[in-house]
Amino acid sequence: MTSTTFWRTAYQLFKQEHPLATPKDLTSFYVQRDNSPVDKLVSLLEMEDDSAKFLLAGHRGGGKTTELRRLEQKLATAYTVIWIDTQTALDRYNIGYAEVVVLIGLEIVRQAIQSNWLFQKDKLLQALQDSLQTVVYQDKGTQNEGLGMPEFIEKAGVILKRGLTREVTKTLNVRPLLSEIITKVNDIIEAAEKEQKKKLLIIVDGLDRHDQVTALEMFSSPLLIELNCHTIYSIPISLRYSPSFRQPMESFQKCLDLNNPPVFEADDNLCPTSKPNCNGRDILINVLNKRLDSLGDSYKGLFNPDALELICEKSGGVMRDLVRLARTACEIGLRNKLNLIDIETAREAVQEVRREYNLSDYHYPELDLIHHTGKLTTKAHSLPGKGEFIICDELLQNKLVLGYYNSRQEAWFDINPILIEDLERSLATHDNI
Repeated sequence: MTSTTFWRTAYQLFKQEHPLATPKDLTSFYVQRDNSPVDKLVSLLEMEDDSAKFLLAGHRGGGKTTELRRLEQKLATAYTVIWIDTQTALDRYNIGYAEVVVLIGLEIVRQAIQSNWLFQKDKLLQALQDSLQTVVYQDKGTQNEGLGMPEFIEKAGVILKRGLTREVTKTLNVRPLLSEIITKVNDIIEAAEKEQKKKLLIIVDGLDRHDQVTALEMFSSPLLIELNCHTIYSIPISLRYSPSFRQPMESFQKCLDLNNPPVFEADDNLCPTSKPNCNGRDILINVLNKRLDSLGDSYKGLFNPDALELICEKSGGVMRDLVRLARTACEIGLRNKLNLIDIETAREAVQEVRREYNLSDYHYPELDLIHHTGKLTTKAHSLPGKGEFIICDELLQNKLVLGYYNSRQEAWFDINPILIEDLERSLATHDNI
């Protein structure tokens, strides 16, 4: 095997943008973490007679999609599960509750047709199509007369991808129109559940990637909780801890958290320490080793133990960052014609990934305070074009600060370990002035 082939095989195994979505990947590569929200959601759904609405919060890249795919698998026989990926179906820069409501309506129509849920579905589906058209086709000059349902879904999907017109999403009439869509969707849900003798579960993934202002507007709308079926939405972690979200969050049965495996311990006062968290690191090491084991004996020991330890530490417990660091190390291994990843190679990978993070002067005081107290602050900052915002909301959303839970399920926070040297240099420079 050539050096290029050897390293390329390992490199391709670590794709940070690919969650574990297929049954094969979940069986081969998934590693159970402590207090998975999946088991809680399964239990909670079993207890609910009426339609329940749940939120799942966690850092971007923390593994929410993988956990939701596990939930989908676990409930596939007991529920009719509809998976909705807003990341691929909607424009992240032009999205609001209107686009989400319409997307859910379209996806329910698509699944009803493909899966033949309804024996007498034409009238119900046509009624929903008529309602959807009132919102989707507000652009003057749009030709939509006589479209069959498949053509309508395809064309409406293209329009949603670029975003509904500003006129539609801002008019006073849009809420009644969207409420009408939800009423028609609920008619389909009721008929489908009655015929299939199964509850419907909608999983809406991808909404955690949006900025907090957009997410707050979406989840403050009562429209997202008016579907008469179980629904689970992923949300940004900054929204989860924002004081502005306390009241809207009460509209949902529960907000569950996907915990990052901690790489350091917190003390009894929930203050970060420099003591390694062995259990958390073992989970992360197992994630990497499971992938390497699938390649056979020639890849065992590809990472020296100290290199593996460093990569796990600097990932901060965020799964996507763990995989990104391993992938970067493999690329360096090929570039430098190495036989394995040693500690120096791991350090080089850490430095390359570190460049993806941007720190500003106003971040450092908050990072230092969080690093010593384990608590978020409410200090605000103002920037031209952005206005006033809570600094910690930005730190959380950009993974400059990471959240963890201790064994008693108490939340604590710390600076992303990949940035600790930056904070130390900043403090040293400030002390020398």
